[in-house]
Amino acid sequence: MSKKRLYISADIEGIGGVVSGEHTTPAGFEYQQAREWYTAEINAACKAAFAHGIDDIVISDSHGNGQSLLIDKLPDNVQLVRSWPRPLCMMEGVQEGHFVGAMLIGYHAGASDMRGGLRHTLHGGAITEVRLNGKVASETVISAATAAHFGVPIIMASGDDAYVEHAQSVLPGVEGVTTKWAISVTSGRLLLPRVAQQLVGEGAANALSRLSDFKAERLPDNIVLEVVCMQRRAAELLEYLPGVKRTDAYTIEFVGKDMVEVSKFLTFITSSGALTPK
Repeated sequence: MSKKRLYISADIEGIGGVVSGEHTTPAGFEYQQAREWYTAEINAACKAAFAHGIDDIVISDSHGNGQSLLIDKLPDNVQLVRSWPRPLCMMEGVQEGHFVGAMLIGYHAGASDMRGGLRHTLHGGAITEVRLNGKVASETVISAATAAHFGVPIIMASGDDAYVEHAQSVLPGVEGVTTKWAISVTSGRLLLPRVAQQLVGEGAANALSRLSDFKAERLPDNIVLEVVCMQRRAAELLEYLPGVKRTDAYTIEFVGKDMVEVSKFLTFITSSGALTPK
């Protein structure tokens, strides 16, 4: 009998207790505590998954330097993707065999959304908006499209209330778990982290109990990716690349054969420094 496997893409901005840059970077005075909350929330989902018959889990640490989860505190039956660069961005590892579904834990609203704590898309200091086939694409949309390329549906998404509203609008029927309520970009009304962790575990269990409700919808080939850069110079320089054209002063366009090509291109521009030229 083949093993039942689950994929988790994890970010920190939507984790219970996290509200500001003091929680998201190593220089922040509460960053180490935020790493504990982050790891505990992922562990809550893993515990629920194992209780529902999942045999092993692949987790992508997709925040910051990709090394924020406390690896020694994760359960035994997981594999962890860490650090950058990686071809599939926040979904690296989803190509490694069959998964019953994927969870997006600790995610956040996109850069051009009106509401949501710590909202951004891929690179908060360099990208104003990302679009796929003409539609605004948050990290959730990008992650879901990447997972769908490999036939994996998104079954749960967690973060603040603005994020969950967004996730359920682009992924109808997805199990949503609200860990806090956004007040501004850097303020929120919070549940205690231990309560948020319990809710994430319950949400994971609910999602796994109704797997037949979820379907992966793969985008057709030749995907048009648009990236709106904060720096005019970034758009100018990126246009030097074969296959890239500039559609206005700040926007570049790239057509990828599929989401693997799109993800590799996004990894290149976010990890190479091309978006923040000197």
